[in-house]
Amino acid sequence: MANGIHKYTVQEATNKTAQRKSIRVTPTVVAGQTDDGDVMFNATEIPNAVLTNGGCSRLEGLTIIDKDGEQVDMEIIFMQVQTNFGTVNSAPDITDSNLQAAKVLGSFSIDWTDVHVTFSQDANNASIWSAASFLGAANAISSPLPMFLQAADDSTSVFFTAIVADSSNADYAAVDDLEFVFHVEY
Repeated sequence: MANGIHKYTVQEATNKTAQRKSIRVTPTVVAGQTDDGDVMFNATEIPNAVLTNGGCSRLEGLTIIDKDGEQVDMEIIFMQVQTNFGTVNSAPDITDSNLQAAKVLGSFSIDWTDVHVTFSQDANNASIWSAASFLGAANAISSPLPMFLQAADDSTSVFFTAIVADSSNADYAAVDDLEFVFHVEY
């Protein structure tokens, strides 16, 4: 699969691939209750997740800013092709055909009580969950990061969605109460 770097000199390609970026994405969540096991939000674009069309990058870290302090455990699914796994606020519909269509890249669980939480503050109804590569940590074996993000041949974007997990319920006050910051290395 072409990564687009071949058209640059060695120095230009090295300069481009040595870049890092934090990409902020605010998916549209339900203003109101979303139950355990339901789809939290439709597949949402992570723009410029890779440097060139069809390229690959490395997700080094993830920060979740929960403006409403819900601290909802969730399963995040990453994919090359924007594919919804059911209807928002309903049980997911994950089949072999939509998994293949989505070209799933990976997934991992977010647990707000996990030891990976580096900061969580409930003051003024806001919470922050942050994860990194966990190199050298005692629990590094369970770390989902780093993860490769591979875009489709004609795109620099990848997509993600989430499902409420582990007997959690979401009850966001506004549709923009959840923000994700993806820390990417090209």
